[in-house]
Amino acid sequence: MSSSNKNKSKVILLGNFFLLASSLVIQTPAYASNCSATPVSGNTYTIVNEGSGLVLDVSGKSREDGAEVIQWPGKEGATNQQWNMTDLGNGSWSIRPVHSDKSLDVYGWSNEEGEERGAIKQWTFGYGANQQWTLSSANNGTFKISSAYSKLLMTVGNSNKGATIYQHSDDSSAFQHWYFNPVDGNCSNPTFSGSNKVLIGGLLSDETAAAAPFDVRYAYVHSKPAASSTYYTDSICSDAAVESGWWGCWPGNTTPPGYYVTWWNEQVTKATWQGVSRPQIFFWTWYSLRDLGDLAGFGDGPGEVAAINQRDLLTQYMNDYRFFLQKIGNAHNMIDLEPDFWGYVKSLGNPHQIPAQVTAANPTDCAAQENSAAGLARCLISMARKYAPNTGIGFHASCFDYQTDPEGCRQFLKDITTGADFMVGDVADRDAGWYATKKNNNGYWWDEQKGADALAFYKSLTETVGKPMVLWQIPVGNWSQNNTYQHYQDDKVDYFFSHMDQVADAHIVALLFGAGSDQTTSPETDGGNLIWKTINYWKSGGTPIR
Repeated sequence: MSSSNKNKSKVILLGNFFLLASSLVIQTPAYASNCSATPVSGNTYTIVNEGSGLVLDVSGKSREDGAEVIQWPGKEGATNQQWNMTDLGNGSWSIRPVHSDKSLDVYGWSNEEGEERGAIKQWTFGYGANQQWTLSSANNGTFKISSAYSKLLMTVGNSNKGATIYQHSDDSSAFQHWYFNPVDGNCSNPTFSGSNKVLIGGLLSDETAAAAPFDVRYAYVHSKPAASSTYYTDSICSDAAVESGWWGCWPGNTTPPGYYVTWWNEQVTKATWQGVSRPQIFFWTWYSLRDLGDLAGFGDGPGEVAAINQRDLLTQYMNDYRFFLQKIGNAHNMIDLEPDFWGYVKSLGNPHQIPAQVTAANPTDCAAQENSAAGLARCLISMARKYAPNTGIGFHASCFDYQTDPEGCRQFLKDITTGADFMVGDVADRDAGWYATKKNNNGYWWDEQKGADALAFYKSLTETVGKPMVLWQIPVGNWSQNNTYQHYQDDKVDYFFSHMDQVADAHIVALLFGAGSDQTTSPETDGGNLIWKTINYWKSGGTPIR
């Protein structure tokens, strides 16, 4: 199978945001203060809920037995929001608030779930099993906190300030996932996708991918869903499936359905550099709602949003997505869900009020989800957790009105990414030299100020939304190019590699480089600039993520 990718021209999502970014208000850090390290016995932590971004709090600073435990905005120095962690030596921990030295306690030794019958309160510590807690890694550096007594998870029901904490069975919700942030600020070794360094990758041929210590390769999945359910179960792709253009049969009629995914995962697993095994991560851009809009008869844009409210179309989409995830299986991948689409949703208003036939289209996996665009987002995440449990899920930071509504953009992204692992941003879809020569537009070059403003914008998103950022489809051009076909100039590769500390400070965890169209510069036509920059980055030891 050829290593070439289905590469499509893209709408610019955030291309000129730097004109505004310097005026953005940087809010109190969320992701910046969230650590992924396992707690250390004897240390003190604030405990932050992933779904809400709020912290575990003993209500009213009470020192009484039976005081409610709630979530509340973090306040520096608040000892009722600080928790001493002690390893009890039996696989369990005690979790005790500093101000009272009592303990998190499953009230009344309850085995039931819910706010009323499964309340978690504070009580004088007595080593009871209802005061002992086990920790298990969840996603994106978070942990599930389970009662050693009831085996139920510490949960908050929503993102409201003052919401009470209770126990509940595992529902894979971000409201059951918690960060442990050391009060002393000593967050050791945060990681993303198994690495504590900013990852480097791109849209690469096999030869390029083996020429430098790249961490990530990416490709698109961009086609209409399977026209027949038999396409999924055929032993070999049928001629009809191939002729339909369905992604599952892109290699042709000599391979089984879904081979495109399994082949890529085999390729990155076998990756080497300088003769030494160096497995890579595969990053998928799942870009299928664009095609669903075509099936709805509207094309892209609002047509995609209309399509999710058509049961038959959304059912096809869900079936295709499930098959895609099943082909990934236990592989270590990342998925960027639907560039552009979320921007169209944002342009129409509240994602909870944009209708979608979620439960009817997928009662198997998403019967409990809301029938809205927000519910669709939750459904896509929960399906990934079920069928591809080792895969990270990200949402494209598409806000077409960020210049007029920056706060609305940040709030929208915070809402739709609840439970996800990261966000994805793209700098531009083509080289600056292409825009200068083809469109007479010089607005895509970066100087020091524009670059700094760009990173400030990304930092404002990561710290408000509480998710790290992967930058994707970064233009590959450089100054040695002559602004002809596949040899256009740009300055982004040189800028990013010379500002890696600032990249990490913006909580950007991966830089993925690639041509945004067949006309523009690629890692194969850039004269080796990206390869040498990546080798030198690796030789420097890399840049720790923050």
